[in-house]
Amino acid sequence: MASIVLSFVGQQDPVSDTTQEDGSIVSLMRHLVAIKQPIKQVLLLYTTGTQVQAELTQGWLMDAPFQLPQAAIALFPVDPLLSADPVNLLLAVQAARAGVMAARTIATPQDTLDLNASSGTPVMKSAWGLLQAAGYVPKSRLWQVRNPKEQLPDQDRVFQSNVAIVRQEFDVRVIAQQLRDYNYNGALVTLRNSGLGTPLLEALLEYGHCRLSLDFQRAQGAIAPTKADVGDRWWSEIQALAQRDRIALVQEAYFNAIVELKNRKFSDFLVRVSQFHEQVLHGLAAQYLAGRPALPERFEETHTFWQTLAHTRPDLDHFLQDYRYRGYCLRREGFPSRPVMQAIVEYAQHPTVAALRVMNDLCTQRNRYIHYFEGISELAEAENTLQTMRQVLAGLGLHDLTNPFNVLNQEITQRLEAHLAEGEG
Repeated sequence: MASIVLSFVGQQDPVSDTTQEDGSIVSLMRHLVAIKQPIKQVLLLYTTGTQVQAELTQGWLMDAPFQLPQAAIALFPVDPLLSADPVNLLLAVQAARAGVMAARTIATPQDTLDLNASSGTPVMKSAWGLLQAAGYVPKSRLWQVRNPKEQLPDQDRVFQSNVAIVRQEFDVRVIAQQLRDYNYNGALVTLRNSGLGTPLLEALLEYGHCRLSLDFQRAQGAIAPTKADVGDRWWSEIQALAQRDRIALVQEAYFNAIVELKNRKFSDFLVRVSQFHEQVLHGLAAQYLAGRPALPERFEETHTFWQTLAHTRPDLDHFLQDYRYRGYCLRREGFPSRPVMQAIVEYAQHPTVAALRVMNDLCTQRNRYIHYFEGISELAEAENTLQTMRQVLAGLGLHDLTNPFNVLNQEITQRLEAHLAEGEG
């Protein structure tokens, strides 16, 4: 890991005329050499009033003990506006940012930017800390050099001051809000930019994003490398979903519906309701038929299904022939439709029939929104819909409806705050 040093040049560089002590740039360079830090480049930003000091500093750093080649010490004149107004904070920040951009052109991912916050005018010194706190220089160290006349015996002349922690605390709050909105992908981007990312935290966020997107295989793959650390719950739940366990899928559709409703995505909410409804109908119909006949999984099996149903379940077959859905006969060919499975569940007299009829009307409404390209910004019956879904789940024997995404959010937040605390310590 090599260092790229950035600093404004002050009137006390390279050596103070009043104290005859090293200025802050030379003091910082001595410290870096003492800790055996390789120096790749030094970028010195100077005003018209400090050009001479910049040239003297360059020459000083070319001599022992530094012996840097002249090409490794770049002199950057700042904007003339800053030279004319060296107490202008905005201009100082712009100049510091230009220096950082120049450093990035030669930096590798392994390099560190070492920022000297003790040379130049007060606003120039502050500029580096502002950039670091804003997250503009993520892989950097902010250095301060004490005045030797004010330095106490137990104090170091050169010390590091990391104001990036302020930015990280802000990022943690942003991530917490993104988690409350179930925006796992956005939270993952924020986490990586904050410098707080760990393989486990990134795995959990990727897991949440993929699971919420119903991409269960990728969600399982996201936490596989950190399986020993994520806990049994997330692994067992995603295994059931990846294996298409019917009950797990029904619950997941309900939880997804809650998330869409929380974010006021009413059209997507109705899609989740429809998925929930179809999963329940398919599961109950398959349970009642018990393989006599089995619901077809491929189109080639559909003809055999209807023939077998007529021979093995004549009473049910006659019920389906007489059944009317919105005044129309059922289509008794191809894959069993939603109305067909609804009719089978009604014939089986399952206790969830009444609630499923209500949900059937909602699914019809969802189809209208999709096929007629109608928008929806309010849904008055949303809470009643959730209540109906809970009635169906209760009829299936499912009563623990703790939203796993809320639990996941809490775990991520706690792990993130603990990681931040470790960094502060």
